[in-house]
Amino acid sequence: MHPLQKTILLWYEEHGRKLPWRETQNPYKILVSEMMLQQTQVDRVIPKYHSFLTRFPTVHSLAEASPGEVLQYWSGLGYNRRALYLHQCAQALVKEKNFPETVEELQKLPGLGSYTAAAVLSFALNKDVVVIDVNISLLYKRIFFPKINVEKIALDVLPSGRSRDWHNALMDLGSLYCHRKNPDCVHCPLQKLCASAGDKKKIFSTWQRKKVQSFKSSNRIVRGVILKLLIKKDGQSIERILTSLDAQGIKREKYLFQNILVRLEEDGLIVMKEKKLFLPQH
Repeated sequence: MHPLQKTILLWYEEHGRKLPWRETQNPYKILVSEMMLQQTQVDRVIPKYHSFLTRFPTVHSLAEASPGEVLQYWSGLGYNRRALYLHQCAQALVKEKNFPETVEELQKLPGLGSYTAAAVLSFALNKDVVVIDVNISLLYKRIFFPKINVEKIALDVLPSGRSRDWHNALMDLGSLYCHRKNPDCVHCPLQKLCASAGDKKKIFSTWQRKKVQSFKSSNRIVRGVILKLLIKKDGQSIERILTSLDAQGIKREKYLFQNILVRLEEDGLIVMKEKKLFLPQH
């Protein structure tokens, strides 16, 4: 075993984070966790993961639920289309009967990209597939600086038969030490094996700052608030929703608001009927 592999796996055995989705190898539960963890912090996901699986403990129970109820149990995680994709995935899995065992097959499910498909196979089935998210990519770039072919690096160093532990370990190292802006190289267990350790020039050359649209003025916050209002009380009038948005100080123009409603309906997140808004029931 390569020294890097040995160091990472030994460190993980002793210091790996205890997370609820690491206590199961059930493909359905892993799929739920991966859909929830997309662009959402771990601490926010943990309570939702528990409550969601309490209500929908099996893929069949999720498949049989209404989209509106799924959205209710998803509320607070944001990016609500993920909830509908997960619901559609459950229906497809029930229909297919067998859980897919390749990245290509998993990607045929609604809303599953290459990363999520690989993550499910790694964490549920321990398949020797490469899992690369932004944080893992950053970790590889720093360890193997100046090499930039992350996928090739990942394939070369993946320890056979240890995919689950390996990728969990990489995620923990990224979360605990290899931060994007202020990495803790001094305490990182890979300090002696990392080509970028302590070198600010190398560290900051591995990431680029991105301009982010103000969340308060984005359509996403308006979409999220509309859904929260409907989860609290379904069947509200459009005018009442507008009044609630104004009361919360959320900027919106009426013509943009209409576009948001159209997109929400196109995405299957709401139903508009007689100037009222409803959560989907079918």
